[in-house]
Amino acid sequence: MTSRCIIIANGDMNDYHWHKSLLQENDFIICADGGTRHALAMGIIPQVVLGDFDSLSPEAKCALSDTGCHFEEHPEEKDMTDTELALKCCLARNPDEILLLGVLGTRYDHSMANLFLLARIPGHIQAKAVNEQNEIMLLREEVKFSGSPGDLVSLIPLSAEVKGIFTKGLKYMLRNATLDQGSSRGVSNEMVEAEASIRIKDGMALVIRAWDQPRN
Repeated sequence: MTSRCIIIANGDMNDYHWHKSLLQENDFIICADGGTRHALAMGIIPQVVLGDFDSLSPEAKCALSDTGCHFEEHPEEKDMTDTELALKCCLARNPDEILLLGVLGTRYDHSMANLFLLARIPGHIQAKAVNEQNEIMLLREEVKFSGSPGDLVSLIPLSAEVKGIFTKGLKYMLRNATLDQGSSRGVSNEMVEAEASIRIKDGMALVIRAWDQPRN
């Protein structure tokens, strides 16, 4: 069993120093195809690189050729994105925690599909997608998080309805509330304490913590 898996996809990663600060010595790192460029830019050697390799440069592959990195090539015509393949590989290791990097970018189709992958991760695994200005978690029952007063927190329903919503530590409190899919009511709440939580009785939602300026 692996304690924590890191998936590095081929989306945007602007501040390599900040992203590298998230990594720990014993992380198991899986790069989805072109995400390998981000790992190399951070001076990181992944354990696995997989995908159809349409965005893996020859230079990146050459740089990893003698490092012990395992390459897993898939056909271009397939039923999963490279990032979902990386998640499948990650889940096979039964980790306690999964951190997704480089999953957001200018390709909104890939960005949305990558965020929905959070719903494919079993509830007992802690998982989130992050970049310099966002931290995104899946809410099935309850999520707890730390921060500072004024930090923005949004609740985006994924299911048709999210019922029995209770919040703690947020400016706009919800008590046994219901949010419908497509509702913007849960956008831009604020933390008023150092610790906050959101609990629901039924449904599924994304909890998005956002910062107006990149964290460093």
